[in-house]
Amino acid sequence: MKEKIQLIIDKYLTLFPNEQDRLKLLINYLNESTNNELIDWNNKNGHLTAGAFVYCKCEDKFLVLYHKDLKMYLYPGDHMDKQDINPLETAKRELKEETGLDNLGLMQLCSSGIPFDIDTHLIPFNDRVSMPEHYHFDFRYLFLLENLSDILIDKDQFKDYKWISSRELEKDKSYGSIVNKLKNFEKY
Repeated sequence: MKEKIQLIIDKYLTLFPNEQDRLKLLINYLNESTNNELIDWNNKNGHLTAGAFVYCKCEDKFLVLYHKDLKMYLYPGDHMDKQDINPLETAKRELKEETGLDNLGLMQLCSSGIPFDIDTHLIPFNDRVSMPEHYHFDFRYLFLLENLSDILIDKDQFKDYKWISSRELEKDKSYGSIVNKLKNFEKY
């Protein structure tokens, strides 16, 4: 697992060399963790996750889900599991589990297994499951949808969903580094 993740990071950094500093925490985590620790939900240092940004180009809208525990709208995605062969497979699995969406197109870059963004973010303490704060090392993939469709959200995790415009996404500070990439995704 570590070797696959390192290879993805190396390829990603050839495309986005200015993000080397941004990935330092992930690279250190990868070097200091065992394969099992990378995906262990109980690892207090953090774990690997993958996200699925779903974009409907004809409507210029992105799918977001309201997460019950975090009390905010997020893109679909979650933790890597042992059966996942790579982060892209995690993103696909989580997308289907959380929304019912399957067999969507992918941004050209993402179809090769390379995410369009890699982010590290701190997840706050979760009262419901008594999980201490920890890091998510998130591999983000862009999925493409032809037309807006109804979503079958996972009611255990999510309360609601909505489609938001690129402008709305840009205003949300939690999406930080990806906004410019999403604006220019056709060049990738």
